[in-house]
Amino acid sequence: MKEGYLQNKIRELDYKLKQQLELAEHLERQLQMIIDSKKEYKVFFNKLKNLDKFKDRIQKEIAKENKIKIQSIIGQSDEIIDKHIHNQVENSFKKFKKYVDRAIEQFQDARFDKELALKNSKNILLNEQLCIILMEELVRERILSNEKVDILTKRASLRAKKQEEQKKIR
Repeated sequence: MKEGYLQNKIRELDYKLKQQLELAEHLERQLQMIIDSKKEYKVFFNKLKNLDKFKDRIQKEIAKENKIKIQSIIGQSDEIIDKHIHNQVENSFKKFKKYVDRAIEQFQDARFDKELALKNSKNILLNEQLCIILMEELVRERILSNEKVDILTKRASLRAKKQEEQKKIR
């Protein structure tokens, strides 16, 4: 009985040992799967790290190119703005110069007109005085009488008024 008992116990232990061995194999397979998946994940993580590095490098390059392009555009814009401002200043200067030239011409014309009017008024005054002196001489010489001189003066003033009115109508 001892032998049968021992055999039963050996069988039980053998069965338990087989179960434990199967469990160990199963666990070993799972461990191997985990190790393999860890290697796959490690490769995947390395690829992700490389992708992040690539992304960072691309972002830096894009930022650098954008900075260069922005500076170029700013430089071109500055040139265009400077050119536009220069053209506007030049046009304004030309307009101002034309305005000043016209003002100078008008001033010179007005000055010439004033000089001409002054010269004409001096000539008129001279002619008026000459006429007065001539009439006085004619009265002294007894060619004309004082009444005749008064009549001539009135006729002259009437003619002058008519000529002024005709000039206003024109």
